[in-house]
Amino acid sequence: MKRPVVAIVGKPNVGKSTLFNRLMGRRISIVEETPGVTRDQVSGETEIQGIKVTLVDTGGFLLGDEKGLTPLIVRQVEKAIEEADLLIFVVDARQDPSLPDFQITDRIRRSGKPILFVANKADTLSTPLADFWELGLGEPLAISALHGRNISALLEGIAESVPSEPAPTVAEEPQPIRIAIVGRPNVGKSSLVNAILGQERVIVSPIPGTTRDAIDTPFEWKGIPMVLTDTAGLRKKSAITKPLDFFTQLRALSAIDRSDVTVLVIDGKEGMTRQDARIASYSDEKGKPLILVVSKWDLVASQLDGDEKARARRERTLQADFTRFLRNELPFVPYAPVLYVSAVQGWGISQILKKTLECYSQWQRRIPTADVNRWLGEAVTRHPPPPSGNRAAKFFYATQPQVAPPTFVFFVNDPELVPATYLRYLENSLRRRFDFRGTPIRLVLRRRSRRLER
Repeated sequence: MKRPVVAIVGKPNVGKSTLFNRLMGRRISIVEETPGVTRDQVSGETEIQGIKVTLVDTGGFLLGDEKGLTPLIVRQVEKAIEEADLLIFVVDARQDPSLPDFQITDRIRRSGKPILFVANKADTLSTPLADFWELGLGEPLAISALHGRNISALLEGIAESVPSEPAPTVAEEPQPIRIAIVGRPNVGKSSLVNAILGQERVIVSPIPGTTRDAIDTPFEWKGIPMVLTDTAGLRKKSAITKPLDFFTQLRALSAIDRSDVTVLVIDGKEGMTRQDARIASYSDEKGKPLILVVSKWDLVASQLDGDEKARARRERTLQADFTRFLRNELPFVPYAPVLYVSAVQGWGISQILKKTLECYSQWQRRIPTADVNRWLGEAVTRHPPPPSGNRAAKFFYATQPQVAPPTFVFFVNDPELVPATYLRYLENSLRRRFDFRGTPIRLVLRRRSRRLER
């Protein structure tokens, strides 16, 4: 059964994100005093009095304001209202009802969805709420999301208002593959997310920094459950000047930490930068498979001259040159496949998911110990370790103790006798033999309890 969807709605700065975090039991949405911090839908799965629900935080709802991102935010809130099974309408207990409150009341009443009406920031028992009867929704439940006041009563209201079914007795659902879409600001991450999902799930704007939260969206591709995470653009440290910028960067990096596969989006028109290299390095350090996606390729291809065949030939040459450039600039991620896509034209979108499955499969691959040692014997015989003085490294045996990423432990007479160049030889040989072309791998040298990790 589909989990009930509970959407939190209200005008800007009434504490929706604080309430969302309180109900989730952890900080997910970014909370700031500045109005309009939340823009996209932020969702998470939680359990409320034994009922599993999907909770959705939305941006501030302001009708009639056509400036900046407001119309796009309103469109996202409208979508959340349509998809919800229950609406939590939040007002600010410290303020009198305003025009946006009346507009939201009219909109959610027309939706026909059940509504829980709450007045947040009621930090004292003496907070007057009589004026909110004007909205025609009855008396709101006075709560304080920040301090936890009356949250238990709200939880009871949610549990009573959402549809519930006995827990199914079938086997547990498989864990979804988590894909983090990362990159610098304004390289096309959100457009790519929407193209993959086939719907306008996150706000797209030419304004850099539009996405602030890490937006998780569950979906299925060819029957395989996945979660796509759109992230804020990762900036240079020198460009992070505000607390909000700092938190958005933490969320983006945390998305890589939680992911199974990282998709690094690189602007095809601007080319690769040092910041792209830093992001790739972070993903590699965390042991995540990495896919390099060169976006906006339609803009690059449109500038090529000649007839159709000549343009196709020049495009292939340009892609080959760009790929060589990426390999030279990112030598520490030789395993990362390179894809050329256009979110606007829909080019290469399915290839991203296909490569994700391949890389994920390799990331989870375990090789039997017998096969590892057979390969090791052949590799050492074909290319013995170079001597160091009058001594040379001797490899006794190897094993793979873990996956995600695949990690191989080599037992040798002395780890210090194995140069880095020989480790690279073994890594490249391992990749070719067991098809680890899309994932980082770890090689560990061990002599008794001492070890040197590459």
